[in-house]
Amino acid sequence: MKIIIIIPTYNEKENIKKMIFYLEKEIFPKIKQHEMGLLIVDDNSPDGTAGVVKEVMKKYKNIYLLAGEKEGLGVAYVRGMKYAMKKLSAGWVVEMDADFQHNPDDLLPMIRATDQGYDYVIGSRYVAGGSIPKEWALYRKFLSVFGSLFARIVLWVPKIHDVTSGFKLTKVRGFLDSIDLDNVAAFDYSKRYAYKVRILYEMVRLGAKVKEVPIKFQPREEGISKMPKNNFKDTLKLVLTLRWRDSQRLVKVVIVGGIGAIIQFSIFNLLRLSLRPEFANTIAVEIAIISNFIINNMWTFKDRKIKAAQGIGKLIAKFGQFNLVSLGSILIQFIVMKVGVSVFGRSFIIENLLVAVGILIGLIWNYFMYINFVWKVKK
Repeated sequence: MKIIIIIPTYNEKENIKKMIFYLEKEIFPKIKQHEMGLLIVDDNSPDGTAGVVKEVMKKYKNIYLLAGEKEGLGVAYVRGMKYAMKKLSAGWVVEMDADFQHNPDDLLPMIRATDQGYDYVIGSRYVAGGSIPKEWALYRKFLSVFGSLFARIVLWVPKIHDVTSGFKLTKVRGFLDSIDLDNVAAFDYSKRYAYKVRILYEMVRLGAKVKEVPIKFQPREEGISKMPKNNFKDTLKLVLTLRWRDSQRLVKVVIVGGIGAIIQFSIFNLLRLSLRPEFANTIAVEIAIISNFIINNMWTFKDRKIKAAQGIGKLIAKFGQFNLVSLGSILIQFIVMKVGVSVFGRSFIIENLLVAVGILIGLIWNYFMYINFVWKVKK
């Protein structure tokens, strides 16, 4: 498999040559099972970084240079990722700094993790064996730890300890090539350092198998830090924006569920006098399901809309899937009604309260099944 390490640079003349030579002499020879390449994405550094890279390229044929305007770290990485996938046929890409804050030796255990079946390997500062520099000021330590913790909670990725790490190894096929990288580069908060949270979140949504490898994050060897002052603020804004984006879908599911509930209550009360309540409710649920499928497909999941133009067979098949996963909701509501009536007896108020409880539990079931099955994002 071809692994391309992407290193963005801006005024890294002092570091980049040392980094290239260390990788070529000390790291790459130890990696026998993969083809290694190094892509330097330089933002037209005025200190002559690109010139240094061009000189080294005469000696090593697996070094590539991609120049562009300085628009932010996230934009540079997106530029590099797209180039690595389209021009270099990368199977994996590595995000890595030029300044030795990411220890090149940590590449070896990270690459071993890919051989164990992981799709997304994070160089983690916050798992056992990892650390951040003792030299950091207290406020920077706080921002780093709190920022990662905040993202873990709000984005609900509790199993990932270092959400803001910039040292990562990402599988291309089915994962990175399924992410809208142009949207990442165009979105204001992810143009800079916060891009790393955005891509991590998208990888998790795609179902990537994640592994955290402990790293000891190092102080810069040479040069000055390019960490922008608004990095923490950007990350907070991005995290909240992503949470709201997905919460909007949940709100829409609730609204559609409310419309379905009105339909269900109406049909149920029309049928309850002539049928046993559990059977009347089952029929009402199925009619509501038909309504919910149409509205969800046209509105809630319009970005993943199942279109007739894709083939009437596919539309019918997806409707069948929708009904299949909705059987869980029908079963839940049937059980709630059956058990509730046997415990509390029959009356207009009790039966309608039981319908409401069944709808609430069924709504939670439906949301997760819609996201993960019917309108699942394709890899």
